[in-house]
Amino acid sequence: MDWDQIVRENARPMLRLAMRIVGSSADAEELVQDAFLKAYQYQQREQVHNWGGLLHRFVVNGALDHLRKQKTTVSLPEAGPASSADDPPQLAEVRELADHLCGEIARLPRQQSEVFCLCHLDGRSNHQIAEALGIREGAVATALHKARKQLTASMARLRGS
Repeated sequence: MDWDQIVRENARPMLRLAMRIVGSSADAEELVQDAFLKAYQYQQREQVHNWGGLLHRFVVNGALDHLRKQKTTVSLPEAGPASSADDPPQLAEVRELADHLCGEIARLPRQQSEVFCLCHLDGRSNHQIAEALGIREGAVATALHKARKQLTASMARLRGS
């Protein structure tokens, strides 16, 4: 497969994935460019059998590293119900919860955050995640369970405070 075809087939999905994680189009574009550069360099050392999986891994890792490096949390795209736009206090609460969730995802161990993002932000199945990350489906299920448990507890603490 030639490089131009790899870019054409994967650029938009990778950009959507990065946007869902970091919430900024400029940051997402930079992360995707970095992922393609890493993938290009990687294929010079190793044979690539799954370009989509490799690029997903580089985008997710880059996006999570980006979130970890930020001193402040980032906002997810408007995720609240349409009616919250008319209710500023409710909209503020939704944004606060989204910011907190983003920060907590960035604090998860790397494999848990990768699995959580691929499942809940990219809509991938456990089988697809296992292929993309090169791990067993059982490891995906375990990491996803641990991530959900930790995020649920964190969100409950926030709600309780």
